[in-house]
Amino acid sequence: MRELRVGEDVLARDGSRLGTLERLVVDADAHRITHIVVHGRLLGLRRLRDAGPDGLASDLTSEELQRLPEAHDELVGPPAENWTAPAGYRLDSFLRLANAVIGQVPYVPPVRGDLDVSSFHEITPSSPVWSGRERLGEVAEVQTDEEGRLIDLVLDRGFLLHRVRIPAGRVVEVVGNNVHVDLTDEELHDLPREDLQS
Repeated sequence: MRELRVGEDVLARDGSRLGTLERLVVDADAHRITHIVVHGRLLGLRRLRDAGPDGLASDLTSEELQRLPEAHDELVGPPAENWTAPAGYRLDSFLRLANAVIGQVPYVPPVRGDLDVSSFHEITPSSPVWSGRERLGEVAEVQTDEEGRLIDLVLDRGFLLHRVRIPAGRVVEVVGNNVHVDLTDEELHDLPREDLQS
């Protein structure tokens, strides 16, 4: 566990400065930090490691950072009214997962994060799937290997009555249960379809 400080440097894969830690994203239900915000983008803790006095090191390039989801209000929101800032922090240093249950009991968000987490995710059937700010549909099926690693997702495109298979390599981040993929409209149309049976 490591204390995460707003304003500390976040380094790119090559050691250059990627940006600074702007805010901490908290899953209050699990009482843990899930992401940090860098240049308005949601960067999962699983992609970070301690760089000592230099701050935090990521496994990203600046181009890869720009493909991560934006911190917008359908994914994250301001702290709930029952939140209190920990000593040395301001309440506006925090965001909460937008789908989190808001409790009534006073809550102090954590400031220490586990940078050694495995690739924890909450992808389930009905998880929203996004490309940038465009909602593409919902997860119809999650396909994993025998060790539980994600192989691909079946995306339900809704009223169009077809599904497409998205390879795990196109998933760039999971925020709560929101899945973010790196697909253009053309690439999405080229994915294998799975027509629904009537």
